[in-house]
Amino acid sequence: MTMLKTRFAPSPTGNLHLGGARTALINYIVSKKSASSKFYLRIEDTDHERSKQEYTDNITNSLKWLGLDWDENIQVQSKRSSRHQEVAKELLQKKRAFKCVCSEEKITNQRKLIRENKNYSKKICTECKDDIDIQSKDRDYVVRLDVPDEGNLKINDTIQGDVSVANLQLDDFILLRKDQSPTYMLSVVVDDHDLGINYIIRGDDHFINTFRQYYIYKFMNWDVPQYAHIPLIHGEDGTKLSKRHGAVNILDLKKDGYLKEAIINNLILLGWSNNNEKSETIDLKEIIENFEISNLSKSSSIFSFDKLDFFNNFYLRKENGIKEFINFCESDIELNKYLQKDNTKMKNIFNVYKKDIKKISDLNDSIKVYFDENYKINKTEKLSSEFDIIFKKFLNLIGEIDDWNRDNIQIIINDFLKNNKIKFPVLGKPVRFLLINSYQGPSISDIFVILGKKDTIDRLNQYIGD
Repeated sequence: MTMLKTRFAPSPTGNLHLGGARTALINYIVSKKSASSKFYLRIEDTDHERSKQEYTDNITNSLKWLGLDWDENIQVQSKRSSRHQEVAKELLQKKRAFKCVCSEEKITNQRKLIRENKNYSKKICTECKDDIDIQSKDRDYVVRLDVPDEGNLKINDTIQGDVSVANLQLDDFILLRKDQSPTYMLSVVVDDHDLGINYIIRGDDHFINTFRQYYIYKFMNWDVPQYAHIPLIHGEDGTKLSKRHGAVNILDLKKDGYLKEAIINNLILLGWSNNNEKSETIDLKEIIENFEISNLSKSSSIFSFDKLDFFNNFYLRKENGIKEFINFCESDIELNKYLQKDNTKMKNIFNVYKKDIKKISDLNDSIKVYFDENYKINKTEKLSSEFDIIFKKFLNLIGEIDDWNRDNIQIIINDFLKNNKIKFPVLGKPVRFLLINSYQGPSISDIFVILGKKDTIDRLNQYIGD
């Protein structure tokens, strides 16, 4: 099998979001299908004003948490400026690039004509490259790539298939700015070539850049990589996924108590189906074994938080769920205090509630209720007279329980209901309300176990005292 070299190359102008994580995941999976293949990480920080170290940290920490480990050291684009400039100068020497001194006014007017379809070509500069004086300048110029006007360019994309673009639709984009700093369009190609990247997997919003960047490869006599452009993720309203659709920052999802397995499972099924399995749940190892990038849909996929919640609940209920819960609590200052105070109670809360929660943070309010040392029942709530008649008898009965475990408690509750010829809601709902100030929640026998005998009796006694 050919040794594939893939890469994930985010710009540190924002946190790692779901779309970026999906791109990184697919690059990682493709590289892991062969032991000899490589997956690299590059930080593309050519946008000096918007790039921040906090975003770089967020990106690397998110990838580490997801388990998408990269090979070798991180390549930082800004540290390779001299190499990018070297290539631009070589393109100048080969007459494949030219110096441009067009004024902002002229460039603005040219772009206006292009937008209004009054120019047959999208080239910005039409005069500088033929001016000997301009090409002899040693400062105050930008360097543009000399993209031809004639002919068509066809590129075979693993996902999109054969796609052609007329050269006149490609602009003569800038390689070096006036201060001689390299642009993204130049840097990304040089860095990919120097890393030996032979498979570029990225979002289809970069598709037009592939045609533009092709000419740098051609003019430098470099091998052109294989490309695969992934359709973008949309929200349920059909628009590109963004912050307005909810928490899309990977570490925000972690902070909320989503598991990496759920995120990976959800992301990989956006546009790809695991035909070998009936179940939608699939772990990373199985994904690597079964995934074929050519089977990805050409259409945009819809991201649904309901689906993510479904996967997260599935993984929380698995055997490893309790470990994930403990880890989550240890990373939270307040929850860790509860964990240190009563580890068993915390585990009981998780085991009782896990079947109904979407994410671990859903438990935060319930945990506070169970650990509230100053708990007070809601005295404004009026309970039924039928409950009042049986309550003291029930309270005396559970007070006599010596072996305080769920099975014992449940047997006594069932016998009490049978002997007193009453239905469970008459007893269960008001007792639940007295214990946690809510009619909704787990079975009262589970609540009894979580609270323990003393706290259960103390809370119920508040109703007698009232």
